[in-house]
Order: sequence, then C-alpha cells, then structure tokens
Amino acid sequence: MTTMAVANPLADLEQLDWRVVNDGVMGGVSTGQVTVEDGAVTFAGELSLDNNGGFASIRTAPRSLQLGQATALQVTVLGDGRTWDLTLRRGDVPIRAGSYRVAVTTDTEPVTVEVPLAAFRPTSFGRPVAGAPALDAAAERVDSIGFLLADKQPGPFRLAVLAVVPVGEAEARGPGHDQVRAALAEALSVGVPAFNRGDAGGCRDAYEAALKGIVDQVALTAGEREIVRGALARGRTQAAREAAWTYRYAIDTVLAGAERR
Repeated sequence: MTTMAVANPLADLEQLDWRVVNDGVMGGVSTGQVTVEDGAVTFAGELSLDNNGGFASIRTAPRSLQLGQATALQVTVLGDGRTWDLTLRRGDVPIRAGSYRVAVTTDTEPVTVEVPLAAFRPTSFGRPVAGAPALDAAAERVDSIGFLLADKQPGPFRLAVLAVVPVGEAEARGPGHDQVRAALAEALSVGVPAFNRGDAGGCRDAYEAALKGIVDQVALTAGEREIVRGALARGRTQAAREAAWTYRYAIDTVLAGAERR
C-alpha cells in the first residue's frame, strides 16, 4: 500500500489525555501506570489472573482523531515480546466493555506496523459484536485510541508507544448504497420467516445469495467487503443454521454502517 501522511492529531502523544483502565473495574487486581515523556507513552505494571481478572489497558479520553481520510495506522511500539490489542473507539458506536481491536506483537526493539482500519473488528468481552458497523464505515468518528493486554500470561509488562501516524488516502465510496440496502432488506424479508418456520437452509440460501451479490459493490468500504468475504468463506463450511447466523452478522454489519453514513 502506498503510504501517504495525512492530518495527524496523534503527532504529539504527550498532549493526549491517557487513562488507565485495568481489570480492577471488574474485581481484578492487575496493576499499571502510564507515564508520558520525551514524546513517548509508557505503560508498565503487572498482569494478574486473580479474582477472575486478566487485563490491563490504557486509552485516550474522547476527542476527534481525524481519521476520515486515512486507510491505516502506522504504529511504532517498544515492548517485551507480548501481544497487545490496538484499540479504537467510535463515539457513535457504544460497545459495552469493548472496542474495535487488532492484535499487535511487540519486540524488545522498536517495531513499526501498519494496520489497515479495515482490519479492526468490534469486540465486547473478547467476543465479536453482532450488528456493529465496520470501523471504516465512518472512520472520521473515531475518538479514542488505546492498547489492551489480555494474553492470559500473568507477570510484569511494559509497553512504550513511540509514534502513531495515520496513513493512506481513503477511497471514495461509489454509488449504490440504496441498492445494497434494498438487496439486504429483501434477503431479510425472505430469510427471517424461513428461519422462524424451521427452514434454516432456505434462510441461509437467501442470505448467501444477497451477500454474493453485494460483495464487489463499490458502495461498500474495504472493511465491509472483508467482513462479507469472510462470512461467505466460513458459511460454506458450516451447517445451515450456523451459516445463517454467520451471514446475518455480515448483513447487520453492512446495514449498520449504511445507517450511520
């Protein structure tokens, strides 16, 4: 992907309001402190699994991050080899105990990774959120960034965030939103009654046909296309009832994004 710098409110990490949110909010005893100096944000502490805990995190207070023209985040981190979740939040999509997430593995030397916005998936309590729109359906509404450790490995941790740079140029979404919504609404009008009367196969077939018909539409964002493609790939290997739910998740995701555009 061609890298192209865009407006970056994240350029000065020290000016952001970083907050620690650990498992203490749910009775856990993990610890962590954030320090900001010399242009870097450092989060260090100890992860504990006691009292059903097991996560430690930092995130910024809500403010516009101006990601509407970006396609990816270029993140430079220094850690201890542990895998963290890079998290983003959209103010218009409340997710209980969750966020949009992508895993990022650190090293004991600085590592720079470029993460497409289309790769972020809505997650609540570690599980996918049905019906939440793809992040890039309205990336301009992203208002918080953070890092979450929940790798089930108790012990000390340390993460230094050295830089976060939005890159790329968001593709212009083409026409066809009305057609996409109409095709999915038609599929639901057939699939829902079929499922309710016990015809999971008929429901699956209606949903699958609709998703195949929209997957290459220019009206979809890159994230929506990946969600649809992933659903189609999984559904082909699943029993009818499970496939119907897999396809319904993808349909709801696309419709939710359309409603917020």
